[in-house]
Amino acid sequence: MANTPTVYITASDQHRNGKTLLARLLADYLLLDGRDPFMIDTDAPEGPLRSFFPGRTALADFAAMPGQMKLFDTIIASPGRDYVVDLPARHTEGFFKAAEELGFFDELKKIGFRIIVFYVVDRHAASLRAAKEIQKFPNIDLFVPVENQHVGSYWPKTEGDLVIPALPPKLAIAISDKRFSLRSFVLGDVQQLPAEFQTELSNFLFEVLSNLSNLEPLVTLQNLK
Repeated sequence: MANTPTVYITASDQHRNGKTLLARLLADYLLLDGRDPFMIDTDAPEGPLRSFFPGRTALADFAAMPGQMKLFDTIIASPGRDYVVDLPARHTEGFFKAAEELGFFDELKKIGFRIIVFYVVDRHAASLRAAKEIQKFPNIDLFVPVENQHVGSYWPKTEGDLVIPALPPKLAIAISDKRFSLRSFVLGDVQQLPAEFQTELSNFLFEVLSNLSNLEPLVTLQNLK
C-alpha cells in the first residue's frame, strides 16, 4: 500500500463487527504486496490475530501498563517496517487516550512513520459519534471509515470508505479456522475449501484487496491539504 513505513490501526467501539477479520485482510494484503508487516494483538489472552500470524505477531495486553509499554516500545524500537495494531472495542478509547497523553503519534511521526486508522463504524449512532472523535486526532495521515455489510453501518457513504462485503455464514466459519490462510488462497492454494465457496471467496478478496490498493492516493491527497 505505502512505501513509507506505516502503522495501521484497526479499531471500533463495538464488538463482533469484523474488525479482526479486517486486520487479517490488511496483514495479508501487505504480505502479498511484498511488505514485511509485524502485528500487535492487544486482545489478550485470546490473541485472535496472533493465531493467524503466530510467527510475526506480539501479544500485548493493553489492559495493563506493561502491555501498553510493550506495544509502544515494540514499534518505536524497530522502525522501518509496517505494523498492524489490532484493538478490541474495550481498548480502543484507552489506546487513543494513552497515545495522546504519551505523545505516541508525535514520536511515530518523528521517526518516519505514517499512521492510518481503519475504524469499523457499527450500525448505531453512538458508533458514528465515537468514530468522529477518533477522526479528530492529530497526526493521523488517513482515517478510513469501514462498513461491514454483515452488520451495517451508521457512517454516511463517502469517498474513501472501505466496504467489507457480507459472507455466507458457512464460508465465514470456514475461513475463521486459524489454519486457513487468505494469502495462500489468493496465491492458488484452496486449502480444501469446498468448491461451492471458492468463487465467492475469490470475489470477496478481490473487492477488499482492490479497495485497499486504492487508498494510497487518498493518503497523498490528505497530506497535500
